[in-house]
Amino acid sequence: MTELGTRPMVLWDTLKLSAQPLRGRSDILVVARVEVRDSGQKRADEYRINFEINRHHGLVSYDTEVLVSVVGADGRRWRYSGRRDLVVAVKDRFLKTQLYNHVAGQLGWVPATSA
Repeated sequence: MTELGTRPMVLWDTLKLSAQPLRGRSDILVVARVEVRDSGQKRADEYRINFEINRHHGLVSYDTEVLVSVVGADGRRWRYSGRRDLVVAVKDRFLKTQLYNHVAGQLGWVPATSA
């Protein structure tokens, strides 16, 4: 977690987004991967963020994981992070993308745009 008053530096050029409509609930499921550098860190940490948004209720669920090295194991593994600040930052960025407009158009949230 970050200390009170510090803000993480999200490396937006590393952001990878995917989204799919959940038609049964009229929600959008978003999966994001992004690197974040907290103040005082030399290296950025990689986060995997999953969240579900609803037209009427906003953010309805989320899960945040950080990629960590595991002692005695080969490679790295995902570990629960609980970083809501990153969820909100990525959600706000997602809502400004063409991907959001496309998926929201499939659900009828916004008028479909013609190419």
